[in-house]
Amino acid sequence: MRLRAYELSAVRGEVNNYHRTITIWIFLIGLIGALGGLVVLYRLFWLPTPTVPLPVPLIEQVPIQQLPTFEDLKGKKGLQKAISASLEYLGGHKDEEQIPWGNESITIGTLKKTLRAFSGLLDQNFPHEDLQREIRRLFIVYRITGDEKGKKPAGPFLVTGYFQPELPASLKADEEFSYPIYETPQDLIRITLNDFDSSLPRETLYGRVSGQSLIPYYTRADIDNDRKLKCADVLAWLQSPVDGLMLHIQGSGILRFQDESRRYIHYASSNGHPYYSIGQWLIDKGLLHKDQADWPGIRAWAQKNPKEFRKAFDANPRYIFFRWEKEGPIGTLGKVLTPMRSVALDHKIYPPGALCFLQVPMPVSRPIHGGAKIFQGFVCNQDTGSAIKGPYRLDLYCGEGDEAGHLAGRLKAPGSLYLFLLRDAVRGTWLSQP
Repeated sequence: MRLRAYELSAVRGEVNNYHRTITIWIFLIGLIGALGGLVVLYRLFWLPTPTVPLPVPLIEQVPIQQLPTFEDLKGKKGLQKAISASLEYLGGHKDEEQIPWGNESITIGTLKKTLRAFSGLLDQNFPHEDLQREIRRLFIVYRITGDEKGKKPAGPFLVTGYFQPELPASLKADEEFSYPIYETPQDLIRITLNDFDSSLPRETLYGRVSGQSLIPYYTRADIDNDRKLKCADVLAWLQSPVDGLMLHIQGSGILRFQDESRRYIHYASSNGHPYYSIGQWLIDKGLLHKDQADWPGIRAWAQKNPKEFRKAFDANPRYIFFRWEKEGPIGTLGKVLTPMRSVALDHKIYPPGALCFLQVPMPVSRPIHGGAKIFQGFVCNQDTGSAIKGPYRLDLYCGEGDEAGHLAGRLKAPGSLYLFLLRDAVRGTWLSQP
């Protein structure tokens, strides 16, 4: 007996659904097998040996006679904005929640009390000498002093800068705008190892499925040169790979279109490959001297050597994908960053949202505050970065546009960082001990 046309169509649909279901199950089984293999490999080759603990940075109280003058040369409006952003973030967490503090931990509640007390102190508009006295009376000041065994003293504290570039862009590709900025690809898989085995660290792996295996995602060379990226839409087009590099390094930007409209674009994800400095590659190849390998120097070299620049570009396998935002730039706390008040630190060591005081020489060609060559001011830990790892690295958000870019591109200097906690909030704990 023949089937009617609609009945035949229904049967075909059921067969197709069956095949689709089988395909999905095969994919999931293959992915689970791949994850199991990753866990085994991680245990065999990447887990640190328990008998050889890594040095843990130590944050210790600074004796009062060694405290600097906490002179903030910028207005308090931006500082209050940064403090409010930190408090908004911390407000989404319970007071008793523990967060890193060097080789120890503190509570979210301690940070909240510290920021509220400091904000209240600013509102009182004390004269300079009275403010110094009140800071010393109300707060305990700390800094990194080395590792917990005392075997390694505090190292040089390197301060660099970053900014939000404004770049010409187009929503359509043409001869002038030919470098694509992609959204997160549909085939990019993000895996947190700790979700599958609680004994594993909270490391995140990025990859894609090939057959029944999970393999590393495409590199920059795969995407830019070999055009292997097939599962991602283009958000916008830039004028050159040099502009693309700037946006990838900074992680966010403002795109200015031909009708003079502007849109914020922000980091969404990466391909999971490690970051490698193009400046270091140019130094290693003898193409730039160390004192030339800042962003202005790299950009000038790239414009003169476009073919060689492609090789330098490919030396960094890390690739960034973006999303549109209504405002920006947005730090890892999910809050808009404040120029010269927001900094990026390693959140495995420094608590997110923490109040700090930073001192660092500014580039000679860019004096600040009526000719001063030293930046000193209160800042908040509100961001992280792929190159900001360990206790001795800090990235200062310098603002948006060309002037901020010039400052950020040349800022690379040793600095000093102090951390604050409210004395009453830590009274009676190990933190209050001299």
